[in-house]
Amino acid sequence: MKLRKLLAAVVAVSMLLPATVALAATPVYENGFEGTIGGATVVTREGDVDGLPVTPNIPKANPSISPQFAEGVNGQALYLDGNYGVVLDCEAVGDTYSVAFWVNPSRFSTYGPIIQIGQDLLEAEGRCSWLNFTKTTWTPDGSDMNAVVWSRSQKAALELGDDPNLVWPWYHKAYFAVNYDNQNPLEKNKWAHVVITVDGSKPGMDPVLGTEVAGTVHSKLYINGELFGEGPVAKYTFTDDSKIYLGINCWDYLFKGYFDDFRVYNTVLTDAEVVEAMNTAVGGQASTGGSTSTPKTGVSSLAMVFGLGAAVFGAGAVALGKKKKED
Repeated sequence: MKLRKLLAAVVAVSMLLPATVALAATPVYENGFEGTIGGATVVTREGDVDGLPVTPNIPKANPSISPQFAEGVNGQALYLDGNYGVVLDCEAVGDTYSVAFWVNPSRFSTYGPIIQIGQDLLEAEGRCSWLNFTKTTWTPDGSDMNAVVWSRSQKAALELGDDPNLVWPWYHKAYFAVNYDNQNPLEKNKWAHVVITVDGSKPGMDPVLGTEVAGTVHSKLYINGELFGEGPVAKYTFTDDSKIYLGINCWDYLFKGYFDDFRVYNTVLTDAEVVEAMNTAVGGQASTGGSTSTPKTGVSSLAMVFGLGAAVFGAGAVALGKKKKED
């Protein structure tokens, strides 16, 4: 009887809400960096001189270095001091994926890796594929640092011909389809929420010429919940044994700054899901920073009232899910 009354109450309230309530996308991996990096690994490069390797080399585990943490957007955050990076314990999901994370840079360097995704990074036999999110300048005085999604795939290139450098697209604010009201929102010493989506089912297009770019797929870059730009990225960046590196690659100055709430999805996030990821901390709580969006009334509100983990409202139908694990 009590259950019937509870269900009747939920149905009654649901009739006052919009018929459709969007649910948040489910990540296949997430790390909140709450005083631990979980199964991730601290990595460094061999032979760095003044922050750069004499010979490019793949970062390797360094158990002598302990990861550092500081106050983040939601609880604690991972701090990289410019001497080490972290490789996440996340398996590759294929050519369609999204990554979402908070980042607070203490410094920028041209081509310096904020994140690097890829496999066989120094492979000479043509399997090297990667995606790098960075800030880069092409001006002599370095005054115009642009957010960049930069990628390469020797594997895709060799499928097209004999030149391993055929598929090496770089896209930034001068080449992406950019929202010029949100020109360059990634700043030093400020938190920003970044989402990169890669749609392996959709060919990459040159946004200027409107033509297909061979060997690429479609990507979008969001910063602070807004579309910053879109364009092609190389195929195969997150396939096979690809890894996700934070703050380090084989070639460039290491990143210095903070990461919080890193998520990986095996889907292309929609605009609404991008905002939801920004507004929700790892573990499901509301995010405490970075968002000016109006709170939504719907699933989460009713779940709190009735002590339910999840509720899905259709036109006159109710589905109740299991209560989420509490931290």
